[in-house]
Amino acid sequence: MIQESEREALCVRVPLRETERVRRWLAERGLLLRGCSILREGRHALIPVSGEVEGYPLVIAKVRCRRNPGMLEVLEGVLDRQELELVRRSFDIVGDIAVVEVPEELEHRRREIAEALLRVNPHVRVVLRKLGAVEGELRLRRLEHLAGERRTWTVHREHGIRLWVDLAKVYFSPRLAYERRRVAEQVREGERVVDMFAGAGGFALLMARQADASVLAIDLNPHAVRCIRKSLSMNRLRGRVYPVLGDAATVTPERWASRVVMNLPMGSRAFLKTAFRAIRERGVVHYYTTAAEGEVTGRVDEALEAAQRAGVEAEPLLVRRVRSYAPGRAHYVIELLVRA
Repeated sequence: MIQESEREALCVRVPLRETERVRRWLAERGLLLRGCSILREGRHALIPVSGEVEGYPLVIAKVRCRRNPGMLEVLEGVLDRQELELVRRSFDIVGDIAVVEVPEELEHRRREIAEALLRVNPHVRVVLRKLGAVEGELRLRRLEHLAGERRTWTVHREHGIRLWVDLAKVYFSPRLAYERRRVAEQVREGERVVDMFAGAGGFALLMARQADASVLAIDLNPHAVRCIRKSLSMNRLRGRVYPVLGDAATVTPERWASRVVMNLPMGSRAFLKTAFRAIRERGVVHYYTTAAEGEVTGRVDEALEAAQRAGVEAEPLLVRRVRSYAPGRAHYVIELLVRA
């Protein structure tokens, strides 16, 4: 039975004109506190969320909520108390696909957990399980189908664009949604941008949409290039984004770009010289890497040394922790202004 009550909830404050766009974005990320009313506060809306949302101011407010049974409630009577405590409540949502982690102790319960997730998330049509880390030069992850429709492709909506993604064939992380928007908002009209490791094209399409920019979207994975081409048709961005199949070290043009994005945290260091040589006159390199807290300064120094080897001068504009990557390590972006 649906219950209604008033409760305090964490909310993001957004301008009224952006309410529906942000609500959809939160829902796609699994961050919207479903069943709870959106409040109006002057010229702003307060949208209830299930946790912190990077990039938006947060407030606590009393909201009215209608509550359906949650996943753990659905699993009561199916799993015992000890098993319920092991269930991972967080998961990634890409389009209408949920990607979950199931502890080894719940291996025999994985399908019951997936069916419960489908019941309490009506917008989810497929549940896939991670079977390990992202591996190989194509950055792929093995997945197991647990419930719902038997497919790994979907259309993912993010900041007003639609991305065709096949999770079994192309790397894509919904957790970088804020970072993609942050970078895209820096792009100015007429820029030339190189996305050296484009994946499904999240950075590339959003940058092209943000401004009348030309973006080379490079990837070694032919499936990534196919996904980008499908997305270009859906978003009417042909002529702004140019998918390029190949190794960024050999196909990146020299002295062509005003901006280079290097979102390959575990391997981008080897491509720094190529990135700096791609910049014409003044430009920016967005260099993504992983590091422990005490290693970040060393990562900046490595980037500056690579700039010298490429024959340019560079200075750091920003060092930002993007997200946790592994115990004791994090995903960072180092943004560098280049004087070619």
